[in-house]
Amino acid sequence: MPVCSTTCHFKLSPASPPSGEYATDEEEEMSPMFPNSIEVFDLAENQEMLSPVELDPEKLAHKFKELAHAEQDKLRWRMERAQLEQNIRDSKERMEKLEGYWMEAQSLCKAVDEHLKETQAQYQTLERKYSKAKRLIKEYQQK
Repeated sequence: MPVCSTTCHFKLSPASPPSGEYATDEEEEMSPMFPNSIEVFDLAENQEMLSPVELDPEKLAHKFKELAHAEQDKLRWRMERAQLEQNIRDSKERMEKLEGYWMEAQSLCKAVDEHLKETQAQYQTLERKYSKAKRLIKEYQQK
């Protein structure tokens, strides 16, 4: 069943202004400004197009189910993406907290290390004094 008695052409020129207007065949023939126009739609007389009334109801139901499934998939994908983005934000927040704790632990370790070095130095000084005192006592007892 022919849908159109003539061939319909709509051409959009890549050099056309951003007004969204399409060049007609007459304008195209008269104006050499659109030599590289892109053919967007061409429906010949011998091509048949089925209207939704002529389609099989089972096919329509199947197509509807496919579209509904695709919409559900799209919705599920968006929800998963939003959840993943939230997980990323939560993970970044936890990571920043852990980095703060890590820096605090590092500074505490440095402070404890310095205190340990001071304590070891004091211990060595006391150990030398003790050894000297012990030696002096021994010498005094021998005299």
